[in-house]
Amino acid sequence: MRDAPCLLLGEIRYPEEYSYERVGEIETEAGEVLAGALAGLEVSLLEVTPGPESLRFEAVCQACPAEEAAAVCEALLALADDGPLGRLVVVRGAQEAISVFYFSGEAIDEVTVERP
Repeated sequence: MRDAPCLLLGEIRYPEEYSYERVGEIETEAGEVLAGALAGLEVSLLEVTPGPESLRFEAVCQACPAEEAAAVCEALLALADDGPLGRLVVVRGAQEAISVFYFSGEAIDEVTVERP
């Protein structure tokens, strides 16, 4: 695991009916959209990995409150508002909760996993 207090792992899964052109549009714009959405989080690493079925990304930062993670999801919704299912997992320090955000269309749902 990267040496930082907060790790963001995300994925946008492409619907089967997406054309190569539509996938290309998302892949072209995703890095810039993510960089803008993460601008206030002191990100030390941002990796975006396109693939045939999904676009995956990883970001490392000092802290990521739930509100900031939801804002990242909102930015990605604007990029892929026509159907893909996305998720963002926020792994914080060992004593803090893990957040999982699912987003698609206009909806963002958050699930929080507390330390047992």
